[in-house]
Amino acid sequence: MAQKQSELEVALRAMDASFHVKLIGTFHPSLLCAPAEAPAQSWLRDNPSDFDQFPVKENGKVVGLLLRNLVSAGKSVKEVMSPIADGLVVSADMPIGELIPRLNLCDHRLIVRGDSIEGLVTQSDLLKLPVRLLLFALVTHLEQIMATLIGAWWPRDSWLSCLAVGRLAKVNEKEATLRGQGMNPPKIELLEFGDKRDLCRRRLDRERGRFKNDLEALGRLRDQLAHAATFIDNAHQAGGVSALVANFDAARYWIATLSQIELPNSGALLFQDVPQMEPLTERGV
Repeated sequence: MAQKQSELEVALRAMDASFHVKLIGTFHPSLLCAPAEAPAQSWLRDNPSDFDQFPVKENGKVVGLLLRNLVSAGKSVKEVMSPIADGLVVSADMPIGELIPRLNLCDHRLIVRGDSIEGLVTQSDLLKLPVRLLLFALVTHLEQIMATLIGAWWPRDSWLSCLAVGRLAKVNEKEATLRGQGMNPPKIELLEFGDKRDLCRRRLDRERGRFKNDLEALGRLRDQLAHAATFIDNAHQAGGVSALVANFDAARYWIATLSQIELPNSGALLFQDVPQMEPLTERGV
């Protein structure tokens, strides 16, 4: 799997170079800032109620962050704002992959661009297209690694005998449809994400339970991303972001773990003493 690991490193470097915080943050003129001297309660009442964080400006510079839920009557914006502190500010050039775990700890960050603070990024920005592309790329790479392992563990499409009747019928149906369109892809490409997950799990010698749980969650995330569905529950956004971070970490973990597995020699199984396995049980994918 050395080649797959190398491919991953190249892909991650490319994503880090391409997907930055500045692609999802909010900047002037869209960024609404609160004046430091304004009465906090009345200013919030007169400004959009669907925003919970506002950079605070004094003498043209950002000096803190106004949080809607921390305002008390009779106080100025400056009196109730959260002052700028270590950890509250991120660079516009930070890779989104580094930002995601940080927004799990705190749901907002001010963005520094050049030598000044010019933007804001919050948990809701994780719904934007660059984040979707990053997540889908990670899950797709993981799926490719699983396909490579399956092809090596079960050469000459011998994995077909491990599929449940319904899953095998699905593969045959896909193949017939594609051949009718003049295409003849490798059979391994006809497996769905859940098929690859279940086949790979049978070959793992440790962490099978964790693999099953993580890959089921990643399968749901993959479907949501593929269908442009909302993958963070806005009604429970903090929990949704925690789940997103868990999925993000799980994808990276299993990419790294599976990439460490040495492929067997051509035509040979990785574990020669593995007994013949019963077909997989039926499951929805």
